[in-house]
Amino acid sequence: MVGPVALSVDPGWSDYAAWQAAAPDVLLGDAEPAAGQAVAGRCDACGAGRGFLPPMQPADTREGMHCAACGCMARQRAVARVLASAGLDPGARAYLTEQASPLYVALRTRFPMLIGSEYVHAPLRRLRLMLWLWRRGVYQQVRQGDVTRLLFADATLDAALSLDVLEHVPDAEAAFREFARVLRPGGHLIATVPFYQDAAHSKRIASLGQGGEVVHHGPAEFHGDPLGGGVLCFHHFGWDLPALLIRAGFAHARMHYVRDAACGLPRGIWVLAARR
Repeated sequence: MVGPVALSVDPGWSDYAAWQAAAPDVLLGDAEPAAGQAVAGRCDACGAGRGFLPPMQPADTREGMHCAACGCMARQRAVARVLASAGLDPGARAYLTEQASPLYVALRTRFPMLIGSEYVHAPLRRLRLMLWLWRRGVYQQVRQGDVTRLLFADATLDAALSLDVLEHVPDAEAAFREFARVLRPGGHLIATVPFYQDAAHSKRIASLGQGGEVVHHGPAEFHGDPLGGGVLCFHHFGWDLPALLIRAGFAHARMHYVRDAACGLPRGIWVLAARR
């Protein structure tokens, strides 16, 4: 398999005003691929040039268009692109908040010390995930992980990757602090969330009461879970997200609009990149 190359990403934006000034020109570059037609290109996750499965609806430019070789969807490939731009050594110690996933399998070929985990407690479900890994030649136990209580010592990771997890964490700022704690100085946090690019501030749409009960601040919102079922959303993140990361202990944080039609990313996908 051909390995990915370190491709560049845009300089990024750290606040709403800067994005508003740039948005008209940036958004002009978005393209809508033809529904039902396979898309040619090279995958940023596995490096293969076999193209991508055809999009069937607009959401597929983020949640679909899986690589025909490794199976990574568009937002997984966008994260892989930002990771490649960080220029990490193959011996880097990295953590991914998913394990039974095409992205984990693909990135292990580049970063043999990659550690993955799943937020799953049921033994039968963990067994199913382990079998999924085994069928793909990854003979590991499924590691249990909680982003608010990471099982790593302080300053021991070079990178942490999280995809569409943080919006489901009631105390997301506790997770931000945990990522800051476990990353070495100069370490990278690369993450996706459903990002509200027209919102200056994040909005909490649910929280936990004193007794642990869920308190809704509007209609309940559930997102699809690749492991099955729906997961309650607690946050709509807006342009104060980079500032929240800095408050949690990061040196700087920016949002990147990752797009490259030649790599199966015809519409921009928001990726958060923060440096410890």
